[in-house]
Amino acid sequence: MTSGDLFVGRLRDTARLRDCADQVRAGASWLAVVEGEAGIGKTSLVRRSAASLDDFTVLWATGDPAETDLPYGVIEQLARRAGPAALREFPELTAPAAETGPHVLGGQLLLLLGALQQRGAPVAVIVDDLQWADRQSIQVLGFVLRRLWADRVLTVLVTRPDGGAAAETVDRLLRSTDRAIKVDLGGLDDSEVAQFANALVDGALAPALSERLYEYTRGHPLHVRTVLAEVPADVLRDGVLERWPVPRSLLTGLRAQLDHLPAESRELLEAMAVLDTRAPLAAAGRLAGVPDPARALGPALTAGLVQWSPTEPESPVALVHALHRDAIYDTLAPDRRRTLHAAAAELVDAAASWAHRVAAATTTDEHLAADLERSGMAEAASGRSAVAATRLGWASSLSAARTDRERRLLASCAQTLRTQQPTGIPQLRQQVEDCSPGALRSCVLGIMDLTSGRLPAAEAHLTQAWDQARPVPENGWVAALAGTFLAQMMIWTGRGGEATEIARRTLTIGGLDPATVDLIRALQATGRMWHEGPRAALGDLTHLPASSTAARNDTLDTLATRGVMRLFLGDLPSALADLSTTALRDRQGAASKLGPATLALQAVVQYLTGEWDESESAAERALAVAQAQELLAFESAARFAMVCVDAGRGDWERAQRRLGELGDLVQVLGSAPETVYSSLAAATMAQARADHPGMLDALRPLLDDSGGYRLRYQPFWLWQQSMLVEALTGTDQLNDAAAALRDLRARHDGTGYLRDVVARLAGRLAEARNHPLDAVEIYQQALAVEVDAGTAPLHRAMLEHAHGKLLLATGATSRRDAATWLHHAHRRFGALLAEPFRQRCAADLAASGLTASENDPGGRPTLTERETSVAYVIASGRTNQEAAAELYVSQKTVEYHLSNIYAKLGISSRRLLADALRGPDPGSDA
Repeated sequence: MTSGDLFVGRLRDTARLRDCADQVRAGASWLAVVEGEAGIGKTSLVRRSAASLDDFTVLWATGDPAETDLPYGVIEQLARRAGPAALREFPELTAPAAETGPHVLGGQLLLLLGALQQRGAPVAVIVDDLQWADRQSIQVLGFVLRRLWADRVLTVLVTRPDGGAAAETVDRLLRSTDRAIKVDLGGLDDSEVAQFANALVDGALAPALSERLYEYTRGHPLHVRTVLAEVPADVLRDGVLERWPVPRSLLTGLRAQLDHLPAESRELLEAMAVLDTRAPLAAAGRLAGVPDPARALGPALTAGLVQWSPTEPESPVALVHALHRDAIYDTLAPDRRRTLHAAAAELVDAAASWAHRVAAATTTDEHLAADLERSGMAEAASGRSAVAATRLGWASSLSAARTDRERRLLASCAQTLRTQQPTGIPQLRQQVEDCSPGALRSCVLGIMDLTSGRLPAAEAHLTQAWDQARPVPENGWVAALAGTFLAQMMIWTGRGGEATEIARRTLTIGGLDPATVDLIRALQATGRMWHEGPRAALGDLTHLPASSTAARNDTLDTLATRGVMRLFLGDLPSALADLSTTALRDRQGAASKLGPATLALQAVVQYLTGEWDESESAAERALAVAQAQELLAFESAARFAMVCVDAGRGDWERAQRRLGELGDLVQVLGSAPETVYSSLAAATMAQARADHPGMLDALRPLLDDSGGYRLRYQPFWLWQQSMLVEALTGTDQLNDAAAALRDLRARHDGTGYLRDVVARLAGRLAEARNHPLDAVEIYQQALAVEVDAGTAPLHRAMLEHAHGKLLLATGATSRRDAATWLHHAHRRFGALLAEPFRQRCAADLAASGLTASENDPGGRPTLTERETSVAYVIASGRTNQEAAAELYVSQKTVEYHLSNIYAKLGISSRRLLADALRGPDPGSDA
């Protein structure tokens, strides 16, 4: 505990924080969470520890209960501490837009931390009162802390046991890393209480009183100080216990302490309690009506109630603890409180003035309520839904007429629901249900039902809201909100035709902003894809330019959707162009609702194109982005890509674990997309094991209820159908396999990587029907088509393997020619590190008395996952700064891993990196 320069006790806790700092100096990032109840001394401990970090760059921020709905407020504070020179390179951090994704700001903060480390000093990031930080800032911090891979950054988070929205994030962070400590701060022990008291009191404290002081306060430092301020000095020295009227309540003691202060000091403290923020001393004095605020400040400082920074511009002052603020504020008479709030509204900025105007109101005020409603709706239009919800809620409480009160209450609830963190909404449900029937009421109830998993009730309410609001122009925003949620729900439940129609009719609503229009168009196309397939869905996206780079930022949702449709159709180069452009724009701050999902789907494309290392890296980043924003639905595609790569490489344990995580998502979300991803991932794993019965079992959740072998879902239909043909052929259900192959051919246009897939399946079916020469001809025709950018190397190698194996078995050509195809396949499998496939190919070579080529890839130096991510991004031509931005890490992380990569690969420059990673050409005969 501190008092001025005094610090007592906390030796073990101080040592633990000091050890963390030493670990950071040695080169490792560390997280320290300091937790304790209000007034227990958390801030004092951390400030004491921070004072020893003179070789660190220290960024400090403090959560504010008045700013919990201010997006990225804490991140702005941290950024400002870096100084204007450092911030010029990262302007997004100085005034972040509310609609910017937390991963975007997290990426910028990581780059800033990297730039600060370039100066040679480690960095300390300290956030006090985390329990009052805004949700977006908490998400940014969680994202950043998980991506401090090779940085010298000490993060200290100070919070209370009831940490609110921050508590779950903190717990996840503590569980997810072994470079973290938690400091549970309790009261001082009896010897520390005596030491603290003796340091504050002139003369030695009587031993008996020291013991009694500990018993009364249980070592709570603020309570100790309050008691000492109340007890006369002579009593403290002579130990006359009966003369010691110690208050048992801390708040009671604080109020008694205030009574002993001069009137002008109390008035100054009252003004500071009303301002409830760090404010210039002159402003606090002006609000209090104190002619000499400096003189009034003295007794409050002596009492330990105020923090003062006289060396800073404007000499800001603030109350030491929220408990002080509560005690002072609660003593204010209603008239005094109203007068101070009304005056404070004229002293603070426009955003802060609203709270004071509301607090000054003692009855309904329609003029103020109307102003708040206009301001709230303007904030909503700017994407600041949390701020909008607060102001609309205030407007409702100040409304005299029932219709106005209910409209504003419902609008507040709607904006809260748009934040995807409906804190307090369940408690408001009864008030919402008590409102008069109407479109907005139905919309709010529908979204409440949807977030609670009550889908039938949600559909009924949202449909009612959508139908009621569309004919009323001023309710356009309600109709659009209801239509958007309703279309999404239809897609989740696999009802694509209904989603398409809802989205189409929602688009007829006038006055929608371009970004909303684009999201609804994306939903329309997605609904059509579920109903009619991806080729039909492309017809809804003809407004997009042919080149993805020419797309506007307000069309990114439809651009991402086009990329998905192209992926489903097997057009890998075009899919990658659309998805990578959307991911890049999203990383640069474009507000795309679907932007965070595109990185995961990009990983799926990269799996198919054989860029398995890049796929793993993209999927890992996609998962980090989804988790930062708590978007469970965006996790599935990333986990799917991870399972595909793990299975392809034969890492069965990790693939099975990730498959289990996909299964958990199916259980939690219960939606059709998760079912597709989970089942297709299981089938891909069974394929890698050459387990045809397992493939068929994995695909069963994707089959309709007709009793045959017809798929019910359109996403990845061609991929699903190819797996079904292979599974049926492998289990000797040849007639069903032939029917499924006919359906596959009817839907496939003969282009892209699926050309090799269809040929292999047709050849395998011909073999199974004992028509080997037909199979040879099928394979030969397919392999006569040269490899291009749209080829999937795994599937090309599987085709080559099947062809070579059949040639050897039939003797249709020379052993040399047959062996050539097997060697081609073996090299491709080796280049991918597709070990199960490579081993089967090697076994077929060995069974025929052949051996794998000495030039087959293999034995490459093993890079860690993080080194691999850095290596491939750098090899693509990125600078260190660009690579850091793309990977959501710091420049220091890139440099650290790059030095290890060079050492492992035996190279000295990035110019040689691409060749070192590429290895021999798997398609060459060398």
